[in-house]
Amino acid sequence: MATIKDIAAAAGVSTATVSRVLNYDNTLSISEAKRKRIFEVAEQLDYASPRKRAARRTNQSLSLNVAMVHFLSPSQELDDPYYIAIRMGMEQRCRELGITLQTVYSTDEKEAGPALRGMNGIIAVGKFSLQFCDWLKQQCPYLVFVDSSPTESIYDSVVIDVVTAVHQTLSQLWQLGYRNIAYLGGHEPVADFDTLLGEQRRKAFIEFMRDHGGCHEDWVITDGFSPCSGYRMSQRLLALTGELPELVFCGNDSIAIGAIRGFQEAGIRIPEQLALVGINDIPTAQYTFPSLTTVKVYSEMMGESAIDLLIEQIGGRIVPKKVVLPTQVVWRDSCRSEGIR
Repeated sequence: MATIKDIAAAAGVSTATVSRVLNYDNTLSISEAKRKRIFEVAEQLDYASPRKRAARRTNQSLSLNVAMVHFLSPSQELDDPYYIAIRMGMEQRCRELGITLQTVYSTDEKEAGPALRGMNGIIAVGKFSLQFCDWLKQQCPYLVFVDSSPTESIYDSVVIDVVTAVHQTLSQLWQLGYRNIAYLGGHEPVADFDTLLGEQRRKAFIEFMRDHGGCHEDWVITDGFSPCSGYRMSQRLLALTGELPELVFCGNDSIAIGAIRGFQEAGIRIPEQLALVGINDIPTAQYTFPSLTTVKVYSEMMGESAIDLLIEQIGGRIVPKKVVLPTQVVWRDSCRSEGIR
């Protein structure tokens, strides 16, 4: 595991700066470019070891131009490094294969259109309206979606089984004796969907809790997926009358990091008084204080797999394929784990 000192040396900044960036210290004055560099270095150093153990090298260079269409802006991507990891997995695989990858941070057809001309393939990262999915297909027949699976009979996709991940994690927490559990989550509105995207984790949480004796509705709170959203939701939870929950299950790590700050400012000791669990295992999770217990998503492999699916399509495969990658809980200091590890 890379240390803060390693990241600081590679990024050309102080260890204090790295620590404050990885813990989303909003009082730090630093450029977005430098902040992005720190997150990318953290991801690269954390990512190097498994790559060396299972490297897939090839001498074949593919003369392909591929576009990655992102549903977030660069600043929004920084709020959720999960998407940075997906992008960097794609970039690494493209470097291995000699593929040119261009990132398009736009879902506006007029703005994205010129950037997609002449592309051999498109990888769409995030959540999109069905209309936009159809439009992308018109721009290039070779299309893969990552982190969403809009129409499985038409499009290739790389995803995780969110419902199973939530249920399995809650089952392990239940075994540890946690009963009074709150949920802080996010949502992403997309034009032609009936419900807000991002609610799948929330629905899975409510379903599990109802099946296991009841769900405390006031403890189910949604906002955005950023650390600022996590902080706001922690304040909403603290404002409720009555006892605190034993544990807060967060829809992603960025929410959990913001919530930790909110609870600590209120003098709540973690995990002694309140435990926290996130989802994604972004590099930042291991540097929080306390370090964050989280559900590991193999986000770099999601990016790699998307490139591989695209190459299969270009090579002649016509049957759509959906790749579902596994998850696992990484136990750290924000939640007790006796009997699990």
